[in-house]
Amino acid sequence: MNKIILISAFIAGVVLMSSCDKIDGPYKVENNTTIGTLPGTLSDIRVLNATTTADDVSNLKATFTVTQESPKTIEVKFEWHGAFSEAISHIANGNDVEFNNDSISIVAPAPYGTLTFKYSATVDDNLIGEADFAVPFTPASPVKKVLLEDYTGRLCGNCPDAQRLIANTLEPLYHEQLVVATNHAGHYAIPNPANCFAEDFRNPASTELNSFFGLTAYPSSMINRVGYPTNHVRFYNSWQNDIDQELTKPNDAYVGLYSTYDANTRTVNFVVSTEFLNTLSDDYKLAVYLLEDSIHACQLDYDLTTPSQIDSAYIHRHVVRGAINTTFGENLTADPSTQTKFLRLYSYQIPANFNDSQCYILAYVYKASNYYVLQSETKRIRP
Repeated sequence: MNKIILISAFIAGVVLMSSCDKIDGPYKVENNTTIGTLPGTLSDIRVLNATTTADDVSNLKATFTVTQESPKTIEVKFEWHGAFSEAISHIANGNDVEFNNDSISIVAPAPYGTLTFKYSATVDDNLIGEADFAVPFTPASPVKKVLLEDYTGRLCGNCPDAQRLIANTLEPLYHEQLVVATNHAGHYAIPNPANCFAEDFRNPASTELNSFFGLTAYPSSMINRVGYPTNHVRFYNSWQNDIDQELTKPNDAYVGLYSTYDANTRTVNFVVSTEFLNTLSDDYKLAVYLLEDSIHACQLDYDLTTPSQIDSAYIHRHVVRGAINTTFGENLTADPSTQTKFLRLYSYQIPANFNDSQCYILAYVYKASNYYVLQSETKRIRP
């Protein structure tokens, strides 16, 4: 059985979201999620000190029993890799009992580590819950990646020079070490219904980021958001040097993406796994976005010699379509230590006007106090 099938079994129970015309996140509350047939939701899922060298999949089983009849009391105990959690019990209201954010810990034998989470549910007295649960592994030598956030607009005639630099120089030079997200925002991104610029590439998240970080000249960018708040806006003549500087820094985090896609419903279910590789201070957050690549649409290009200087067959790369877990993401952890994996589960339905064969998930971890991006990862939605 391959990894995708196993991950699919793991996330099959995530609640699917209804179709929408645009991405307006968040698409889940905190990080609560339903897993498989397990009743209720799990949150704050972490795996500590696991030393597996491949994805570890094992049934996470919850067994419910009636421990006394008057007043009726129901107990739940979780099992994972043959190890059991502590038993938690509550008095029932009729035949139902509420488990409200109860903390669970299971210490499994080596090499599986300790699984911790919080459990919330209302269950009856005859349930047995069970679900496949995946613990993504971290490579022995994770690749350090740099996030280049380009800010552009279709009516920015100088902006194609920046995109050509990315496509022709930076991506061939850095390969997987470079992650690119192109935000259409600002006055050059305002659509013009009178001509071929009628389609609006803007989205609320890109607009909010553009305003928050104070980008007013285009093309401009941020490289891992280094230098915020006084020296974070970078122009493309400095990008290569900025990327080189970032790649000399320690690799402090690993981000893994695991996903399955249902083409019939256009729904992607995915897991973001984050592990910190060094002990750090401060609060850290996880942001998840949807990108669409290779969109063919008009672009003003001052390098063209035609009278209009409009390229009607321009290919727009790495376009940010919106935020999946809000513009600035969600809290992940404070003062992280090593050997702890933080798992977040999501389900998202790709809007009908996006080309799902060219859509990607972008996930990155950043420092809350100065927005500095530690690590980024992308994954294509369709194989």
